This record gives sequence, C-alpha cells and structure tokens, in this order.
Amino acid sequence: MENCTLYTHEVDMGKVLTRMRAHFDASALKVNGQEDNWVSITVVSKKRRLRKGNTITITYRQRSVPGYTLEHSDEPIIVNLHGMHAFVQQIDADNQELKQRLLAKIPTINTEVAIKAEPSFNGDLRSAVMDLAYELDAFFFSEGNVIFNTDVQGFWDKTGALLLDVNGHSTATNLNVNIEAKYFDSQTPPSAEALERKARSLQQLQAMGVRSSAMLPAIVDESAVTLRSREEIAGRVAVLTAINGVAFGHLAGKDVISYLQRNQLWEHTSPAERKFLENPTEEEKTKATWKCESIWVLLWALELVPELGYMTDLCNLDMVPEEVFPFRGLSGDVAFFFEKATKLRSATAILDANDLYYRAHWSCVDARLKSEEAPVHPGVVYERHYALNWLINYRNQPWDEVTCDT
Repeated sequence: MENCTLYTHEVDMGKVLTRMRAHFDASALKVNGQEDNWVSITVVSKKRRLRKGNTITITYRQRSVPGYTLEHSDEPIIVNLHGMHAFVQQIDADNQELKQRLLAKIPTINTEVAIKAEPSFNGDLRSAVMDLAYELDAFFFSEGNVIFNTDVQGFWDKTGALLLDVNGHSTATNLNVNIEAKYFDSQTPPSAEALERKARSLQQLQAMGVRSSAMLPAIVDESAVTLRSREEIAGRVAVLTAINGVAFGHLAGKDVISYLQRNQLWEHTSPAERKFLENPTEEEKTKATWKCESIWVLLWALELVPELGYMTDLCNLDMVPEEVFPFRGLSGDVAFFFEKATKLRSATAILDANDLYYRAHWSCVDARLKSEEAPVHPGVVYERHYALNWLINYRNQPWDEVTCDT
C-alpha cells in the first residue's frame, strides 16, 4: 500500500470527481455518497495481463470556514496544519526562500485530500493524481511512493518537483501562494496611510537601485498593528545578546544557560534557543551568528541604535555603546539594561522599516529565483525582515515561527 496527501486552498471537491472521470470510465469508478457531496471515491485502473488492476481510494476533510490564516482551533485539519507548519519550520533547508514560501502556503490550505493506493500507484493512477494536483493548485505530502520514486518523506509541488524533504533538500525553484479573492470580501481595503507607506518604500528602493514589485500588497497600518511591548523587546534582545557569545564560540552553552537562569531570562528563551544552548553544534553556531542583525534591529526599536543603516552592509555590534549593550559577561547583571531600555520607536517608524524590508526581501527572492545577483545583501535583509515582522506581531507568530512572506 502507498499513500500521499494533497493540500489545496480549493473547497470545490466536485473537481476531484470531474478529473477522475476524465481519466477513467464509469465502470472503474465507485462513488460513496452523493455526487455533489461525496464521501469517498474508489478508482480501479485497467487490469494487466495475469495481474489485477491497482486501486486508489480518495477521501478528504475541510475547514468548516474557509480562509487563509491559521487561527487556534480544535478542528482536525487546523490542528494538522499547525503541526505541519511547526514540522517545516524546524527543517534546515538548503533553499530557505522556498521553505518560507511553503510556510506561507500552509495557512492558506482549506482542504486535505488523502489518496491511498493498493498495492501502489501505477502509470494510469499516477497520471490521474498528478492531473488532480494541477487542477487543485495543490502540493503533496508523501512518505515515499512510486509517484516520486523515493522513500524519503517530504513535500512536492503540483508538477512533481521536490519542495522540501526531511533532509532539507529541494529541486523546485518556486512556489506560488494563491488565495481566493472571495476570502478577502470581509476584509477592510488598505488605508490611505498604508498605500502612502507602500509608495514611499517603492520610491526609496528605486532610488537605491532596487527593483521591487508594485503588485505586493500594502502592510497593516497603525490603526490595526499591535507592536511588541518595550519590556518584551528588551527581554528578547537580552537573551539574543547572551546567546551571541555562544554563536561566536566565546562562551559555552551550559554557562549561558546558568547566566540566563540567574538573571530571570530563561523564561524568555524560545524552544529552539534552549535546544541550541543544550547542544551548540558548529553548524548551528554559524546559523546563530546571523542573529546579530536581529539584535541590531531590536536595539534600534528601543532607540539604543540611531539608524538601521544600509541593506548592503552587515551590522557592527561593536558600535553599540557599552553602557546600553545588554550582555556584560557571565558575571554581569542585566538589570541595568532594563533601566536603560525606556523608549520605543513610534509605530510609524517601525512600520516604515517593515514595509521597506518586506519589499527589498521580495527583490532578493526574485533575484535568487532568476539566478541573478541581489541588489542588496540577502542575509541582512532576511534577518532584519524577520525581526521587524516579530516586532509588528506578524500573524501573531512566536519568535521561532516568524515567517518572512514575500
């Protein structure tokens, strides 16, 4: 037996029956339930000489209310999508931009179509399933079968290209995130403030020689945004600066754990940070060094760094005045920093920065997909966009799960 699952934003399951009928005659199909509200579909492929035909059984489940975000819910499909999002988040992907697109697509899923093959997906069945994926604009999750000629667990796009496997590998180069326009019907259109911000960002990027897309939507405006609190930002940056010492090999993970616990900061660490400190491998250390850019952004948000600087240059934490830098060694006390962190930049300034880096990030992704050189530093832009999205509570995502959709 082989299995695969299709995930789609579509809710019209009549399309499934239509596509199966396009591939197989009536004698090969058995529909359980009503034509316009079927429960399962069984398809038997043509028999081969001295061999029985192969069979697939198709079932599905859907959200009770279609949408494009993942709210907290006990619905089985929503619970599964939350689990999938967390699963993808922890994979160390070779293609980080493609991974972020997959993370952005998961919340848009409305329907999960499960397909079971007995004993396997032969040529006729494989062709029908691939056609169905294309019709539904779906992606696959599979633990391995003859459709993808592998036994590795992973995600594939509607063409059969590998989006991401458990080892972090990909062969696909892009993944479109489509949302039905009707799901926006009840949404408030962009405000004049948001549209003006978008226009300013595009003009600023153009002046820098950075091409972005005018098709990207406006971001949230000041009337709808809920910024992280000054206290939460201070706690986050205090944790990051301590972990920074481990990332660069200056400190041992266990010593920083003791420091964080002694300074009542351990509760502010994320699950991924705790895992890193307990076993800081060289590979993970290298990845963690990039959080210097997050530290820079958060200190800027607290008005402890005057400017974010250029998108082409790495930040330099040595430029942060010692009297306002949170970490002063393992024997230091971080209380002084919370006394210094008394200000928070305006929502206007933070949203301006978020909008600008969002559009610059698109340019980096576009350049990568076209195998061109990005006009700004992709790593700098991504990490700063990450921190800025956290600052504006983008999709209410915790630190480890922040997505940088473009």
